[in-house]
Amino acid sequence: MWEWYKYDIDGKKLIWFEIHCSFHVSLYFTVCEDNELYKVYWRYSLSNPEQRKLFEELHNVKVSSLGELIETEEYKETLQKYSPVCSALLNENQKNIIDIFLKKGINKDADKPHGRDGHSYFIEVYCPKYQKYRCWCVLPEEWSVLADVINMLVGVSQADFQRYGAKIYKEKFYFTP
Repeated sequence: MWEWYKYDIDGKKLIWFEIHCSFHVSLYFTVCEDNELYKVYWRYSLSNPEQRKLFEELHNVKVSSLGELIETEEYKETLQKYSPVCSALLNENQKNIIDIFLKKGINKDADKPHGRDGHSYFIEVYCPKYQKYRCWCVLPEEWSVLADVINMLVGVSQADFQRYGAKIYKEKFYFTP
């Protein structure tokens, strides 16, 4: 679904996040570096009524596939109307949170909870090497450095922390049937 909401950025991409909410719209972040400054971009996905309006406005665009549609200027302009891309420069403290995460990384093998509702985090790290992570709803304690990044970005975007913020689970998850 990310491809539908992609946007142009300035600078070298460091991190990309999707905070996917089961019962609400998703929130996408990209953190970039440009001339030693860090900039964050974000955009929300569309609600179902907004998606309908977007496609109604584009019904005369002649394309053979949805993949073709999302590459058209008409789509990009109409999407910007319903889901504008926002951005902000990060201050030194916020930049340090990103640097700590990039330097430390996270253990992919951490014991992570799994579930079917709530929300999920999808993360792509581009620097110092490309890695992908995914976690459901609550992050393991070993990923607290990632929670710091997510919560900082949620704060910068002024998104609803209860809905998009990261929570840490300090105990092991044991599920019983």
